[in-house]
Formats: sequence, structure tokens, C-alpha cells
Amino acid sequence: MKLLQVPRHSFLLLLISLLMMLVVAPYLKTYSFYYSESVLLNPFIMTVLLTSLYLVTDNRKFFIVGLLILIPVLVINTHFYFDKSSFNPQISSLIYILFFGYISIFLCRYLIKSKSVSLNVIYAAVCLYLFIAFIWSFIYLATYSTFENAFSFSDNLIAHGDITNDSTSLFTYFSFVTMTTLGYGDITPIHPISRAWVAAQSVLGQLYLAIVMARLVGLYIVDAKKKKVK
Repeated sequence: MKLLQVPRHSFLLLLISLLMMLVVAPYLKTYSFYYSESVLLNPFIMTVLLTSLYLVTDNRKFFIVGLLILIPVLVINTHFYFDKSSFNPQISSLIYILFFGYISIFLCRYLIKSKSVSLNVIYAAVCLYLFIAFIWSFIYLATYSTFENAFSFSDNLIAHGDITNDSTSLFTYFSFVTMTTLGYGDITPIHPISRAWVAAQSVLGQLYLAIVMARLVGLYIVDAKKKKVK
């Protein structure tokens, strides 16, 4: 199988943008008056979207499809910026899931076709792990918006208003906690559908680490044997 072509440093740029959105964005939101959930003003969301699309620019078909999926994301966020009252979390979550899922398919194909361990392979594996967690955060957001009492929240979360003011960040946090099976207990799935998604992510998170680690170790052993033969 021919290895998928990617622009230089694209995996590293994507990984940096994902980590910045995960870690740095909350600081900006807390201490800056210029932070916005809208993609127009939030540099971290915009950077993740652009670096994700940049990843597939060397593959024309992937790029065109990715661009077609990204356009609705930009339209929805632009509309949200001007009219927050008409924001539909179900539709928005679905489009984000489609875009991140599409990039995840590209990352998965790259890992499968890789025949040796390199920095790009490691970056791709980490990016895919983060993308899975972000995808599930939007699944939880859509579930919460669709089903009444899908989740129960601790008194501290309710008191601080995190549920209504920043539900996207809240479910992103919950997604990573579930992915790593930490289970702090401040958010609990109540509805059968939310429980099913939580169970699926917990299993997927553990299987991903086991399968990817086995894959990387296997590639490393193959490389080591080839070097000995030479």
C-alpha cells in the first residue's frame, strides 16, 4: 500500500493546535475579554479547523471533500455569532462530528499504511486519539440537547453555571475523563442512550491504546530486524 502524502510538519501543527485548544483556550476564556465561542473570534477553533484541512491538501479528493464539510461548519459558526438564539446544537454537533470524523479516517488510513515508526506516525496516533475524544464530546452535547435528563451533574457544576454557559467545554472535559476511564463522578449518564455512548467510548479508549501500542511496537521490531539484516 502506498503511504498517503501529507504536507511537511502538518501532523505536528495539527497536534499543537489541538493541545492549545484543549489547554490554552480555557485560560484565554477566563482572563480575556476578547474570547468568543464563535469560530470568527476564537483563534484556537479556527486553527484546528485550518490545520486539519491543511493535513489533506496533498490529496485532492480528500481536500475537496474536507472543504465541502468545513464550509457548513463556518456557516453555522458565523450564523451563531450574529444570532445565538437560533443556534441548533444537534445540527452543529452533527457537522462537527462529520468533519472531525472525516479527518480521523484520514489519520487512521495513514497509520494503517505506515510501514515504519517515525515522528509523523507518532504525531498521527496522538492526533487521532484526541480527535476521537473531541468527536465524543459533540456526541454528548447532541445527546444532552436531544434527551431530557440524559446526564446528571454535581451541585458544584450547577452552582457555577458551567452547564448552561459552556456546555461544549464541559462535555469535552467529560469526554476525556471517560476516554481515560478516570470517572470523577461530577457528570453521570442517566439516559440509556447516554450510557451506551459512554460505554462505547470507554471500551474504544482502552482498545485504541492497546492496538496502537501493539502496532507501533510491531513496526519498531520489523525496522530493527531490517537493520540487522543490512
